[in-house]
Amino acid sequence: MRSYLSSWPRLAATAMLALLGTQAAAQQPAPPDAAKPEYPPQDKVLEGYEKVITKANIKPMYTLWTRQKDGQMYAEIPRGFAQKKYFIATTVASGDEYAGLQAGDVYVYWRQYDKHLALMTPMIEYRATGDKEAESSVKRLFTDRVLMEVPIVTMGPGGGPVIDVDAMLVNNPSLSFAPAAVNYGLTRSGVFSIHTAKAFENNVEIAFEVPDNSGVLKVLHYSISDIPDSTGYQPRVADSRVGFFTTTYTDLAKYDDRETHIRYINRWHLEKADAKLQLSPPKNP
Repeated sequence: MRSYLSSWPRLAATAMLALLGTQAAAQQPAPPDAAKPEYPPQDKVLEGYEKVITKANIKPMYTLWTRQKDGQMYAEIPRGFAQKKYFIATTVASGDEYAGLQAGDVYVYWRQYDKHLALMTPMIEYRATGDKEAESSVKRLFTDRVLMEVPIVTMGPGGGPVIDVDAMLVNNPSLSFAPAAVNYGLTRSGVFSIHTAKAFENNVEIAFEVPDNSGVLKVLHYSISDIPDSTGYQPRVADSRVGFFTTTYTDLAKYDDRETHIRYINRWHLEKADAKLQLSPPKNP
């Protein structure tokens, strides 16, 4: 009996320590979960898609992936896109009496807003040359315009954002530069297909076959080209006595109405292969 009584305090102390240890462990905060990735894994997003390889051993301007069975297409916009400008030319390639003629064009750049990319067009119709105050006013008053926005679906193998191209060019009622009206009721049901997907170093060629508002199938072609920073090309002011297409803008730094409307002729960029010759064969682009 004395042995049992003498061991009782030790047993009680052991039990108390065990209880306190259990409570302390229960009160400790749970380890934080692993940081959730900002975007789904690229392998999962691009599963079932085929990478477009138009020309071997080149780095395309945009990397394209397609899934022909349902007309789905993704594009990776390269890193550094915020400093790049692009030119989009649109054409109705078939299904129209004027098929093959360019229907329109737009000068654009991308701007990121969190997990979305906005396609922007700079305001170039109004400028101010040679007057700093007028230039500052024009920049403040005539701001750039948002043409559309698309969500970033994942980050691509090259580290750039990946966007849904068919959502951008087919099922997008806000697409203001489409070369023809699209029957969105049908395209949203999957009535469209990929006609062309080509990726080159300085441009991509994308076309979808879609029904228009009357149900007629048309191929809408989008040619997206990189605009180089400088080519040495010098435009010349338009001459009303000669037929031409023009690029125009209003220069608000000038005060004479005869000088504010500036027109430049659009022409081929031709250079001499040998600048020393009076008559030289053309330099290949």
